[in-house]
Amino acid sequence: MESIKSIFAICSFNIRKWQTDYRIWCIAVLLTVLIAIYVDDMRKVSAVIDCDIPIWVFPFLYSQFHTKLIFMLGVVMMFCNAPFVDSNQLFVYMRSGRCKWLCGQILYIIFASAAYFLFLLIISLLFTSFTGDLSLEWGKTLTTLSSNYDLHTIADAPFVDVSAKIITFFTPIQAVWFTFLLSWLGGIFLGLLIFLCNFIGNNKLIGILVASFVVVICSIIENEGWEELIYLSPISWTTLDNVDVGGLSNNPSFSYCMCVYAGIICVLIAAILILGRRKSLDIKE
Repeated sequence: MESIKSIFAICSFNIRKWQTDYRIWCIAVLLTVLIAIYVDDMRKVSAVIDCDIPIWVFPFLYSQFHTKLIFMLGVVMMFCNAPFVDSNQLFVYMRSGRCKWLCGQILYIIFASAAYFLFLLIISLLFTSFTGDLSLEWGKTLTTLSSNYDLHTIADAPFVDVSAKIITFFTPIQAVWFTFLLSWLGGIFLGLLIFLCNFIGNNKLIGILVASFVVVICSIIENEGWEELIYLSPISWTTLDNVDVGGLSNNPSFSYCMCVYAGIICVLIAAILILGRRKSLDIKE
């Protein structure tokens, strides 16, 4: 029980540092601006077809190549300072021990990734709820966009992209939940990857480069429509249009994505715990 309390205390300590971490505040401002731009484009589309703006925009926020790059690189920015070492962390490390400290950092990555995508969901709802269509259905705007691919051009809304597959096979609540779950796992994957690369390589630049490369490659695979490579593109699975439903496409199934995410995350955690026991906290800026 004491070990569990220590692990949660280390995680909580990292989260409390957000209050004075200007990097986190900059990420929050950037995400808010991006969502505001997206919602404004959706409002233009709604005006063209004379209906209320939909509130269920979260599953489509980063469906496009450019938006996925920006939102996922925001995750990289969030974890770029892994393994989160400062003068206070050195004291915590000495008091708790290496294994507990590593577990605390892993737990922090899990919580921080959830917070990142929960922030996207909450801000998207705040920007649309007061003037939007408060319904548990998709609404006219999203259903029309899913079937009329020229509508976003007519409305001069280049950042709007709505997949007909999501509209057809998911209710809004289902789409929000599954998008959040897959995005959360994708964020954990990136966070653990950065932590492992930085910690083992003794240099924070290594993790940033590796994770950014993964995000860019996965986005290119998705943008080019290379269906045979989507199975090897975990960041592509963060949006439901790249996940197969009912065997109707060549995309990986939901169970495949979940199992691979779980496998990758377990491997990364095991590598951090095994290799991390033999490494010091000598991390170069």
